Amino acid sequence: MAQVGNVARASNEFLANEREYINFGSQDYLGRAQTEDVKDAAREVIAEFGVHSAGSPVLCGRTRLLVELERKLAAGLAYEACIIYPTAWMAGFGMLASLVRNVHEGSRHATPHVKKFSHNDLSEVEDLLKAERVSRPADGIFVVVESLYSMDSDSPDLAALLTLARKYEAIVLLDVAHDFGSMGATGRGILDNLKPGDDRPDVIMGSFSKTFGANGGFIVCSTAVRDYVSNHSPSHVFSNAISPIQTAVAHKSFDIVFSRRGDSLRSQLKENILRLRAGMEAGGMFVAGTPSPIVPVFVGDEKIARLTSRYLTDNSLLANLVEFPAVPRGKARFRFQVMATHRHEDIDAAARIMIASRNQAVAEWEFTPPGESK
Repeated sequence: MAQVGNVARASNEFLANEREYINFGSQDYLGRAQTEDVKDAAREVIAEFGVHSAGSPVLCGRTRLLVELERKLAAGLAYEACIIYPTAWMAGFGMLASLVRNVHEGSRHATPHVKKFSHNDLSEVEDLLKAERVSRPADGIFVVVESLYSMDSDSPDLAALLTLARKYEAIVLLDVAHDFGSMGATGRGILDNLKPGDDRPDVIMGSFSKTFGANGGFIVCSTAVRDYVSNHSPSHVFSNAISPIQTAVAHKSFDIVFSRRGDSLRSQLKENILRLRAGMEAGGMFVAGTPSPIVPVFVGDEKIARLTSRYLTDNSLLANLVEFPAVPRGKARFRFQVMATHRHEDIDAAARIMIASRNQAVAEWEFTPPGESK
């Protein structure tokens, strides 16, 4: 993100107070946000549709372009239908709030019967499903998971989870925000791991903001679910539709992401991911998860992590510190977000600065001058 005052844009570099930083904090995995083709798409759509949807999707806000994008997403993921929202949060909230009728925020508003399970623990998932079926045999059950966990860079065993869900007649909602478009043999993330004939999630929720260079979120589902949710989802009915500009950018990016050019960008992204992980590990850093655009570099202690963050800034590197309550206490980490457009020198510098900053923070915290306390 390059930023001057309150103006921000996605790129490999960050500019603040006339100082330039190496940027590993923005979410633009294939580097789509600053390309001329998407800028041209935005300019062209303004001439035809203007800059504002000017209405709810259930009233006057649905443009021809929006309908075409919904059809494109549904076909690309092999589902019957799609609903597009202005943001991915609104998609998750609205879907759960409408289907359950009474993602953390949406489920709390929809029902008091929310059960959490330990990270990727399918035996615990089965225990919860079994208990719910005994106590409420006629109720519907949602199992909501991420395809790529944004703090740990790992994924659930989707095939096994789907088998469990069918055993207990549960509905699976999969959030593909971080891997759709950026990972997988065909760019469909963890869904590419499913074999022909395998079961599939009932509902998929995704985002344009990580890989497609635009704001917006979507769900793909059956026609029956689409017809119900589109009329009962509060964040769909009572919000203006996504703007024509964002729709056009997502359209253009979708075509590129799922093309040979997209394959090339994903290949470059994977190379950059592996280079950053290797550089961090060579310096003794613990890097969690499996290779993905999210590279979680663990520090652990929050005090050392905050000192490390200060030294990163001093050395012109931007990476996001994540600590409690977003992650458990004592498990602070830096979430490096890699782009296909990062240069090798950026990546090598990021690893070098991160390692030196962490070591400096540890040394400073362990040394207590006489007469002072930590």
